[in-house]
Amino acid sequence: MRMPSAASLLSEHLREQREALATAEAAVRAGEPEGVHDLRVAMRRIRSALASFHALVDPAVTEPLRDELRWAAGRLGEARDAEVVQDLVDTLLDDIGPAGLTGLDEAVTGLRARLHLDATAATEVIDETLGSSRYAAAIALLDSVVRHPPFTDDGERGAKKVVRSVLRKEGRRVRERADLAEAALATGDPELRSACLHDVRKAAKRLRYAAEAVAPVTGSTVGLVAERAADVQGLLGDHHDAVVTRATLRHLAIDEDAGVAAAFLLGHLDADEQRAADRIERRGGKALRRLDRAIEQAIA
Repeated sequence: MRMPSAASLLSEHLREQREALATAEAAVRAGEPEGVHDLRVAMRRIRSALASFHALVDPAVTEPLRDELRWAAGRLGEARDAEVVQDLVDTLLDDIGPAGLTGLDEAVTGLRARLHLDATAATEVIDETLGSSRYAAAIALLDSVVRHPPFTDDGERGAKKVVRSVLRKEGRRVRERADLAEAALATGDPELRSACLHDVRKAAKRLRYAAEAVAPVTGSTVGLVAERAADVQGLLGDHHDAVVTRATLRHLAIDEDAGVAAAFLLGHLDADEQRAADRIERRGGKALRRLDRAIEQAIA
C-alpha cells in the first residue's frame, strides 16, 4: 500500500476540523454549554496544524487565516474564562465551612451574584463575535483554504518523512519553554513564572495536536507522545485556571462594596488556590519529563 503524501494527510485533517468547527458553531448558536469550548478547540487545531506543517503550505495564504482564528478564539475565550472562574469559585464557596465571621451567608450570596453577572456579561461577546462581519470573512477564508489548500512542493513528500521532523521541532519548542519557566522560578516573580508555564501549556497543546493529526500513518510511539502532551496540557491548564481564579478573587476583594466578610472569604479562597497551584506545578514537572522520554522514543 502506497504511503499517503504529507499534503493529503494535512488536507484530510483540515476537512475534519472544518466539520468539527461547523458542528461546534451550531451548538453555540443553540445555546449548548460545551459549544464554545468545542468551537475554540476546532479553531486551535486548525491553527496548530497550519503552524506545525507550515513548510507544506504558502504562509501568505495561511498566516492571515491563523491570525483571524486567533482573534475569534481569543474573543470566545473571554466568555469561557468567565464561565470557568464562576464554576471554580462556586465550588470553592460550596466547600468552605463556617469561618466564625458574622455575615458570611450574605457575603457568599453577594459573591455568587457578582460572578453570575460577570459571566452573563461575558457571554454577550459570543453573540457579537459570531455575528460580526469579521468572523464571517474568517470562515469564508477558512473554507477557501480547506477546499484549495495552498500546498508547496514539500507537500508531495511522504507523510512519515514529515512526521519525525515535525515532532522533533514541536518537542524542542516545548522543552525551550519549559527551560524558560524553570529560569523564571529563580527570579522569584510569580507572574512571570505563571506566564511561562502558560506558554509551556500552549506548546504542549500544539505538539499534541500535531501528533494526533498524523495518527493515521504513525504507530503507537507517536500516540504516546500525544498522550503525554495531553497530560502536560491538562495539568498546566488546571494551573492556568487557578491563576485566573486568583486574579478574579483579588479583584473582587479590593472592591469597596465587597465588605469585611467577603474580603475575608476571598483571602481564604486565594490561599487555597495558591496551594493548589503549587501542587500542580510539581506534578507538571514530572509530566514534562515523561513527555521528553516519549518524544525521544518517537523520533529515534
